[in-house]
Amino acid sequence: MEKIEPESCCTPEDTAHDAAKAMKTSGCGCSPVVEDKQDLKLIGVITAQDISHHVAAEDIKASDVAVKDIMKPVSACCKSNETLEQAGQKMHDYQASSLPVMDKDGNCCGTVSSKHLRVETEEAVVEIV
Repeated sequence: MEKIEPESCCTPEDTAHDAAKAMKTSGCGCSPVVEDKQDLKLIGVITAQDISHHVAAEDIKASDVAVKDIMKPVSACCKSNETLEQAGQKMHDYQASSLPVMDKDGNCCGTVSSKHLRVETEEAVVEIV
């Protein structure tokens, strides 16, 4: 799990361009959408695919599109006490390559992605060999 930094989150008022920069900063294909970057209360998610489909494919300038207009509500997330195996099962069930991670108060505290699962699997194979 990657610990979340405020610059890797978006607010609904941010632009699709801001979201793309946040994804680049975090190295993840999604950005949690939070009410504000102080308390990190998770309200949605925006993905690179959202930007591709709703902005780039429509030939719209990314800085002209608000995150709130293309974000999705949180359909799945992980809890901070779940294992990578549980996170992987949720990603499989929801056909997601990454998920936000929430703490017990409902605040976004990180993201988990298929990259984390791949690294964990590779490390396990090395231990076996």
